Amino acid sequence: MLQENELNKLLEIVPEEGLGQTAAAVGAPPQRLKKRRTNREELLGWTFSCIPILGFAIFGMIPLIFSLIISFNQYTGLRMDTAVGVGFENFATVFGDHLFWKSVLNTLEVIVATLIALVISVVISTLMNNVKHCKKLYQTVFFIPYVCSMVAITFMWQWIFNYNYGILNSILRMIGAIEENVNWLGSEDTFMSCMFVILIWGGTGFNIILLSAALTNVNKTYYEAADIDGAGVFIKFFKITLPAISPTIFYLLITGLIGALQEFTRFQVMASDGGPNYAGLTIVFYLYRQLFNAQGGSNIGVATAVGWILAVFIALITALNFWISKKWVSYDE
Repeated sequence: MLQENELNKLLEIVPEEGLGQTAAAVGAPPQRLKKRRTNREELLGWTFSCIPILGFAIFGMIPLIFSLIISFNQYTGLRMDTAVGVGFENFATVFGDHLFWKSVLNTLEVIVATLIALVISVVISTLMNNVKHCKKLYQTVFFIPYVCSMVAITFMWQWIFNYNYGILNSILRMIGAIEENVNWLGSEDTFMSCMFVILIWGGTGFNIILLSAALTNVNKTYYEAADIDGAGVFIKFFKITLPAISPTIFYLLITGLIGALQEFTRFQVMASDGGPNYAGLTIVFYLYRQLFNAQGGSNIGVATAVGWILAVFIALITALNFWISKKWVSYDE
């Protein structure tokens, strides 16, 4: 009789169809050898599959549960040993703060900018799909803002909109459009308009690349059949192009909305104090101010409650989009 380690070595070199003959020759039942091999493969499979699950549990699930516990407690500074249970008081504080609702309105405006950027991306990618020369150059130019540092890009726009030496005021004075400098970032009426420009300018590049790839996979015979039927440009766009790239549009819509709801960096760099009359205060920016406020204190319980409110809001928006997508997203080839 062979030892167990010798049987394992034999399994590696003996083909499946010869397993029964070999097993009979050495005196081991073939079903037993197959079972051992199956068990070993199953064990390896469970071992490798548990690695990402373990990572999610350590770095995802445990912090998630811990943050939920924090949201029902009040702390002094960032010291965990000062926890005092307050129930839903942190959530009531958030919903009763007018600055939170101001941040919600500002975040909704960011969502509008994201939707506008998506529409512009669809138009530009469709136009570029018909370009025969320098298409790669155009795609590179549009994609550059996406790969650049968000902080560096925001500082660039801050210089452009600067009241004293901004290039925008200089150009407008040069052409006679204005007589005095405009305080673009110092007025509530113009601050969000400036942020709209930044968000749309920086949000189209990634969309254009994915939409351009989706457009190249559209079956050309559809357009040939439409030409034979005498269909115009708009008919082909709404009846062929949009349904064909609707899965890509849906993906960009979901990711864009989640990113808009989590917008923080550009607003914090552009106006670290929240902007004029808190015109630049987003939900995540509000969370940041609760955690690290200007007075040097901290309200970690309220900040964590804001995070959970935002998480629920994102989940509801995403679920709503998936439900609505059944009516307009086409997965037919």
